[in-house]
Amino acid sequence: MDTTTVLEIIKMIDNRLRNFRRGPLDGMPDDFTIGEEFGMQQIRDHLQSFIEGQVSAIENSTGE
Repeated sequence: MDTTTVLEIIKMIDNRLRNFRRGPLDGMPDDFTIGEEFGMQQIRDHLQSFIEGQVSAIENSTGE
C-alpha cells in the first residue's frame, strides 16, 4: 500500500472528524453520529498503525 495515499486518507478522516456535525438542534449527538465518529476514529487509528509499522520497518532495515 502506498504510504502517501494512506497519509492522505488519514488527513481526510481527521478533517471529517474536526468538521463533524453534532446531533440535532439541542446539540447532543445521536447514536448514529456517535457510532459514525467512533468508526472513523477506529479506521484512522488502524491506518496510523500501518504507517508506524512502515516507519519501524525502515528504521530496522537501516539500523537506526
